[in-house]
Amino acid sequence: MGQARKKAWAGIAGITAIGLLGGMLAGCGKDEGEAAPSTGATASPGAAQSASPAASAQAGPIEVSFMMPLYTDQPPKLDGNIIFDEYQKLTNSKITVNYVPNGNYGDKLNLTFAGGDLSAVTMIPASVLKSTTFINAARGGMFWDLTEEIKKYPELVKSITDISITNTSVDGKLYGLPIARPTARVGLVYRKDWFDSLGLKAPSTMEELYATAKELKAKKPGVIPFSLSDNNLGASVWNGVDFLTVSQGGFNQWGLKDGKLEPYFDTAEYKNTLGLLRKMYSEDLINKDFPLVTTAQTTISAGKAAMLINAYDGAVNWLPNLVKVEPDAKLSIQQVFRDKTNSISGHNGVFAISKSKVKTADQLKAILQFFNRTAEQDALVFRNFGIEGTHYKLVNGSPSFISDETKNQFNTNNVVFNFGINPMAIRWPNATPEQTMIADSYLNYAKNAAPNPIDPFVSTTYTEKGGELDKIMYDARVKYIMGEIDEKGYASAYAEWRKQGGDKLIAEYTEAYNKAQGK
Repeated sequence: MGQARKKAWAGIAGITAIGLLGGMLAGCGKDEGEAAPSTGATASPGAAQSASPAASAQAGPIEVSFMMPLYTDQPPKLDGNIIFDEYQKLTNSKITVNYVPNGNYGDKLNLTFAGGDLSAVTMIPASVLKSTTFINAARGGMFWDLTEEIKKYPELVKSITDISITNTSVDGKLYGLPIARPTARVGLVYRKDWFDSLGLKAPSTMEELYATAKELKAKKPGVIPFSLSDNNLGASVWNGVDFLTVSQGGFNQWGLKDGKLEPYFDTAEYKNTLGLLRKMYSEDLINKDFPLVTTAQTTISAGKAAMLINAYDGAVNWLPNLVKVEPDAKLSIQQVFRDKTNSISGHNGVFAISKSKVKTADQLKAILQFFNRTAEQDALVFRNFGIEGTHYKLVNGSPSFISDETKNQFNTNNVVFNFGINPMAIRWPNATPEQTMIADSYLNYAKNAAPNPIDPFVSTTYTEKGGELDKIMYDARVKYIMGEIDEKGYASAYAEWRKQGGDKLIAEYTEAYNKAQGK
């Protein structure tokens, strides 16, 4: 590892190896919340295969076809890819993939559902799970009900958290294998080298965020003090709006008020957050193009921004590009403000198994056995480190890349990370202090992370017109921050939201919540 990279890593609270590759290959969830997340398994290079249904009944390779989004310009090369070939041997599988550009994925799903020509396994992103398209497809019997089936597979039981099952179920039934993620992972990422040289401390309150941004503007002109993105209806989960609202003791989008579930749009804490961003915008403390920006992290990885709020574990993915621009750059994180953060849903969607392609119970067992196999320790080591002797070696019994060159070679050609189930967090025996810090953060802050109470529920009104309703308040948020409307204009938008279906949403979510509470 070169000196520049060593210096950079000295300032970053890095993520476990499993999260690093997940971020690079699957994209940072918007996309990208849990009861009590697992503590994370400690992985070792080898492990006996788990006994589970169909383990011995399947003689030849298990044929598994995937449809999943593509987050890069070009699909990865599968033919002649030694990692892909060896992974298929390891998991006794024959994998085919239909990659669809992420920007077109929702439309492609609609067409595929309508035509019924599904892959055996379809990745359903979190943003689609509560859509009319998927809800109707699930209720109509397009996918296998896995509610009871997954209990028969020990590695799936260990790897899939209860909260991810709760938050991905439809009418109490599980129509896909949840792609589990930690719930507490949103925080502040900042340029530690700049902060150190300027004598600044990482902010830990909303007021300190503003004061720090002011100092940065004065002492480092030309740099974006706080990078904001809002070109996404779900961006509030990741761009700091929810995080800052929760830091004041507010709701994580929804909360219980006077016996009803209410959105945070009309709460003092949410309005305070918008007021802060409005003030920062007017004082050039955030980027003027924020309504057009989908990923604020591009500014920090290009050396143009000092702070942003996002999934803090993703900083590891931004660092390599940053040190190319500024070799001595360092990143670090502030995981919580006032010991609070917003919980995310605890998943990034599901792997739904099609009944049209997987026709029999035995075929279903074979597919589930494949997924169970992917979560075993030797398969996890493979998906994170590659081939022993080629990409990694054992150091005191733990996998370690042979060199930077073999690590880069593996990362460049690793097409298999997403073909399987990953534990929420994993601790490698040779984890660095930074990697351990991230794993600890997932657990330590999960208990204080404010959940969004509507995550487990399906609203008929939202499945039918959620996009329209979201856009009303999204447009109002952007216009208010930019100073294009005042408090009266914002209040008018909220009244329109309620009139167009918001009142029905409140009633439906409250009814579902009360039913779940046994009321």
